[in-house]
Amino acid sequence: MKKLVLPIFILLTCFVHAQNDNFNKFSLETSFGLNYPIAPTGFSKPIFDGVGTSDFAGPKHFDIGARYMVSALYGFKLSYGYDRFQYDGSSLASTFYRMSLEAVVNTTELFGISFNRRSTIQIQLHGGFGGTFATSKTNTKDIDRIGHLIVGVRPMFKLSDTFALTTDLSYLVNFKQHYDYAGNSFGGTNPEGLVGGYVNFSVGVSFYLGDKRVHADFY
Repeated sequence: MKKLVLPIFILLTCFVHAQNDNFNKFSLETSFGLNYPIAPTGFSKPIFDGVGTSDFAGPKHFDIGARYMVSALYGFKLSYGYDRFQYDGSSLASTFYRMSLEAVVNTTELFGISFNRRSTIQIQLHGGFGGTFATSKTNTKDIDRIGHLIVGVRPMFKLSDTFALTTDLSYLVNFKQHYDYAGNSFGGTNPEGLVGGYVNFSVGVSFYLGDKRVHADFY
C-alpha cells in the first residue's frame, strides 16, 4: 500500500491545481468486459483432453481508475483491475488483482486532427506498468506476485460535458507468472516462472470532474 501513496497524492495535488485551467483535467473511470488469456499456453498439470488456455476466457473483467490530464495531449492514469479466469464453472480457476500506473495520449491532439475540437470523438493510447496479485481455488494459501506491462487503445464518445462512453482493448504482459490459469503452480517444471499475457476488452464510462465547461479530452 505504501507504494500507492505517492501516485494517489500526485493525482490529488494535480486536481487541486487544475482548477485554474480553461478545461477540466480530472476524471473517474470504470468499465466491465471480457478477458482472454493467451500465454502461457500450457498447464503445469494435465487437465482434460482438448482444454486450452483460451477456454479460461470469459466476461469477468472489471476496472476502476482516476485520470489526470496534464494538457489536452497527455496525462496519467491510476487504475485497479480485476480478472477472473475459470473453466466452465469448475474449480479450475484463478483471480488476478492489479494496480497500474499509465501514461495516456489523446491521438487527435497528437496528430493535429482539427475536427475533434469540442466534438464528440476521441481515441486514446495508454501504456504503463504495475503489480498483480494472483490467487486460485486450488492453492488458496499462496499468492502469486507479478509485475506487469499494460498497453491499449481506447475510443471515447462524448455523451455530455460530464460523461463519455468508452471502449477499450488492452494487452497485459505478466513477468514471471508462477501459476497457470487453472491455478496450478509451474514450480515443478519452471520454478522461475513463465511470461504470461492476456487481453481485456471492456465498455465503460468516464465521469468528468471540475467547474469548466469541457474536459481536456474534447477541448
